[in-house]
Amino acid sequence: MTPRQPIPNPPRWLRQRQRTDGSWRIWWEPNAKARQGGFTPVELDPKRLTWSVREATRLNGDVDSVGSKGARQVSGGRTVDALIAQYQASSRFTKKSAATRKGYSADMKLIAEKWGSRAIGEFTRPVIYTWYETLAASRGQTYAVNIIRAFSVLFTYAELLGWRSENSNPCFRLGMTPTEPRHRSASWDEFDLLVRTADDLGMPAMACAIVLAVLQAPRQNDIIHARLDAFRPVTMALPGEDAARDVWIWEMIRSKKKNYGVMPLHDEVLPRVRAVQDRAFEGQIYLLHDDATGLPYSGDLFRKRWATIRATAASRMPKLRTLQFRDLRRTFGVMSRAGGADRADVGDVLGNSAAINPQLGETYMPPSFHTAARAVGSIQRPVAKKGKQA
Repeated sequence: MTPRQPIPNPPRWLRQRQRTDGSWRIWWEPNAKARQGGFTPVELDPKRLTWSVREATRLNGDVDSVGSKGARQVSGGRTVDALIAQYQASSRFTKKSAATRKGYSADMKLIAEKWGSRAIGEFTRPVIYTWYETLAASRGQTYAVNIIRAFSVLFTYAELLGWRSENSNPCFRLGMTPTEPRHRSASWDEFDLLVRTADDLGMPAMACAIVLAVLQAPRQNDIIHARLDAFRPVTMALPGEDAARDVWIWEMIRSKKKNYGVMPLHDEVLPRVRAVQDRAFEGQIYLLHDDATGLPYSGDLFRKRWATIRATAASRMPKLRTLQFRDLRRTFGVMSRAGGADRADVGDVLGNSAAINPQLGETYMPPSFHTAARAVGSIQRPVAKKGKQA
C-alpha cells in the first residue's frame, strides 16, 4: 500500500519520499532545463508543510521569471565547493594542527558531496535544521553535531569574504542536542594491566606511552611527537623542598593550543623514559619508535597498537573494552584530584593555562611549573589498609 504523502497536491517539482524509518524527505528538484539555468535542488522541511509549499512555489516563480532571459546568475561561482577550496587554502585552515585539518577535511568532504554545487547564499536555517535532523537519525547525534559545526565554520568564513551578509550563519541557534561528555577513566588495576600487557606483547614503547598518558596527561599527538631531547634533568628545588636536586622534566609545545608546557616526570614515568633513551640510536629525534618496525609512530599505527593492547587486556578484564586512549588523559585529572591537587594545578598540566615561552635555565621555571609539579606529585598509588592484629 502506497503511503499517503504529507502534501496531497504538491506544486511543480516538489518531491516527497518516505524513508525506511517512516520519516519523510521533502525537497524541490528542478528539471534539466532549469538546472542548466543555474537552479539546484533545495531541501524543504517536512515539519513545516505550509512553508515548504510556499518555498517550492517561490522557486517555481523564480524559474518562470528567468524564462528566456538566459542562465540564472545565482552565485557568481560562490558555491559550497568554491568556499571549501578557498577556506582550505587560507591561513585559518593551514595554521590548524594536522589532526584538526584531517578532521575538518573529512567533514567538509561529506558536506561537498551533499551540497557542493549549491550557492552558499541560498542556505536557510530550516534547510540546515532539516539536514541536521536527517544526519542525527541516520548517523547519530555526535556525527550530526560535528558535521553542522564544520558547516558553521564555512558559513562564518563566507561572511568574512562577503559571500553572505553579516550574522546570517544558518547553523546558529538550531537547538542541537549537545553531545554527552565522556566520564570514563581508568582504575589503577586497569592501568597496571594495560602496561603489563604492552610489555608482554613486546611493545615497551607503547607501555611507556600509556604510562606517560596517565601520569603526565599529554594528548596522543604530543606523545607521538615527543622529542628525545625534551626529557632531561635540571637542578632545582621542587615545591615543599628546601634543597635543590636533579629533577627530570619534560618540555613541549602542545600540539593543540600551541602553548608551552613543562613539568617534572612522575616517579613511575622516569625509569620508562630512561629505558627508552638507553635504547635510542644515534640521530634519533622522537622518544618513541614502534618496536616492530623501528619507525616513529604515525597516528594510524599508534591507534592500531593501542587497539591490540586493549583487546588483549580486555580478554582478562572485559570492562577495558570501553576504555579509549583519550580517557587516559582524563585519568590523570581523576587521580591527581583524588591525591589532593586542586583544579588549577591540574589545569597547568593539561595545558589550560596561558601560553608562556620562557628561556629555561638550570634553576629557573615558570610559575606554572610549580603548580604542575604539585599535580604530578599528588598521584600516589593507594596504600592497602592493614588488618587488625590479634
